[in-house]
Amino acid sequence: MVREWKEIKNFEKWNEEMAKKHNPDYYFNRGGFLIRFLEEKRRKTISKILEVAENNEVIEIGCGTGHILEIIEKGHLTGLDLSEFLLGLAKEKLKDKKVNLVKGDAQNLPPEIRNKKFDKIICSELLEHVPHPEKVIDEILKIAHPKSVVVISIPNEKVINKFKKAFINLKIFSILFPNIPRQIGYEWHLHNLDLDTLKRITYRKLKITKIKALPFLFLPIRYVVKFEPCKIR
Repeated sequence: MVREWKEIKNFEKWNEEMAKKHNPDYYFNRGGFLIRFLEEKRRKTISKILEVAENNEVIEIGCGTGHILEIIEKGHLTGLDLSEFLLGLAKEKLKDKKVNLVKGDAQNLPPEIRNKKFDKIICSELLEHVPHPEKVIDEILKIAHPKSVVVISIPNEKVINKFKKAFINLKIFSILFPNIPRQIGYEWHLHNLDLDTLKRITYRKLKITKIKALPFLFLPIRYVVKFEPCKIR
């Protein structure tokens, strides 16, 4: 389901403003125990599903401040993000690791990325932030080979909003999630994603091989989905 939104004239500028306003490091570090638990489980699940080998070419599209790349210990690592602000934070966080950080739009990959092939491709919590998530999937296919592993994670917005409303009504939201905005809906999200939406935008492009609901199957706040390419263009 797509939220109503006006066409953004300068998406890069708007995204930079959102990145500074909603710094992911602030969210992870000061969002409370439950947020930290969920996000730690997300990045560890992604790392486990990827099964990165020593010589793998690994890229995270929309790497943000580098939380996932930080825990990947093998492979040749590349991170791509549109935000100079977030890439600056990632550079500092990953200063002790050999990571190639590249500025670019996930909907139109720069040549230095598009001209390579990657064994493991991560796209975590990005699709909801871009105007055209289906274009990101098309770009992923350009840098994948037939045996590439693609891992995508998304927030399950319907469940998140239900819990948020309940916690606000019970007046315990601020206790459980200090420093997290109370409003329903997130201004940096251009789309309300769920598993059905992800299946639709990847249909006939990526084949699902594994689905993990986080933190638990009966409480799907996030989905981490493993794919293989259906076809390479």
